[in-house]
Amino acid sequence: MNTKPDEAEVSAAAQPTVDSEKSVEALSTPPDGGIQAWLIVAAIFGINVAQGGYLVAWGTFQAFYQDSLLKDKSPSTIAWIGSIQYALDCAPGLLSGRLLDAGYLRTTVVVSSIAATIANFTIPECSQYYQFFLSQSILYGVRCGFLYTPCLGLISHWFDKKRPLVFAIVTAGSGVGGALYPVMFRRLESTIGFPWTMRVVAFYQTVFLLFGCVVLRPRVRKAQNMPRLLDFRGVLRSPSYISYVFATFLAFMALFTPLTFMTVKAENIGISSDLSFYLVAIVNATTVPGRLIFGFLARRYGALNLTFVATSSSVAFILAWAFVVDAPTYITMSICYGVLSGAFLGIFLVPVTQMGDVHDTGRRTGIQMTVLSIGALIGPPISGAIQDQDNGFDMVGIYAGGSF
Repeated sequence: MNTKPDEAEVSAAAQPTVDSEKSVEALSTPPDGGIQAWLIVAAIFGINVAQGGYLVAWGTFQAFYQDSLLKDKSPSTIAWIGSIQYALDCAPGLLSGRLLDAGYLRTTVVVSSIAATIANFTIPECSQYYQFFLSQSILYGVRCGFLYTPCLGLISHWFDKKRPLVFAIVTAGSGVGGALYPVMFRRLESTIGFPWTMRVVAFYQTVFLLFGCVVLRPRVRKAQNMPRLLDFRGVLRSPSYISYVFATFLAFMALFTPLTFMTVKAENIGISSDLSFYLVAIVNATTVPGRLIFGFLARRYGALNLTFVATSSSVAFILAWAFVVDAPTYITMSICYGVLSGAFLGIFLVPVTQMGDVHDTGRRTGIQMTVLSIGALIGPPISGAIQDQDNGFDMVGIYAGGSF
């Protein structure tokens, strides 16, 4: 008896069935909702509260280090800790984005969470500049970068039409965390001291990271023909992609300058130290409505159009922030800056996710985040150096407003 299948049977088996084609199509179409999808939104929101809020609250640490632990260092030198932390939140994006595309999300989340725990419990033991630099800047910053880009890229697996709104919701976590950390730090540091304050922060972050380890998972399977890690041909042939990434790079050069020097500038114009510390929390809180409102409007008017509106409007308030010398006006300008910078941060990644296939989202967002890391890296130290030379913030505002 001949058991060898004939050519017709082999040919038929090699062809995709109608059911399999429908299955692939259904898998590639984001569900735009459901329990699993919204649990993932909650997990990413929590991670942004934990690590994103910590990063944007750097102004609190900048002022504290200048006044106490690192008072022998210049503002520009201390700002390098925060700027490298900002940069490393984006710099590994090219690699971490490809890990999402390759199906290694769960491994990335677990390893990053372990690294966060190590960094958080190392910071309380620091006393020298290089120790803060290695633990708070390098180690904590790198693990943020390996978690941030995949989490944002994952949204495209689960949402399509609601994507701008979901981006705004999850990134609002940074604003919520940025409002909580300064208050937490101010209240705890004065009662239990710096080391135990940072240990409380470590436990606080661990709760959110554990939830992410349990919930986060990709929906789209690994692409069959993934480009090589350093294969940029597809994206670099797109003038719109290149132009948009360059524009957001310039914005990131200026974006963190007001947040970095918010407390220092406030104290310079006579605002009390208590209110100056809480001003960082207030400004971060105001980013939340900016993110949510612009995320909601982006569904109708387009994320790219509203990104342009947010960046253009931010320039005026950054300039005003630098030049005002009375407390009420300074607080007002800071709040306006918070709303508009939040609007930008809530939707700036959406246009890139819409410039190609969902299987390649990690690469597109990763390249953008890696480029943006350079802007985040050099922006605050340049502002600090200008402030050292000018002994004020007028030229800092011109530099930051011109870059934005």
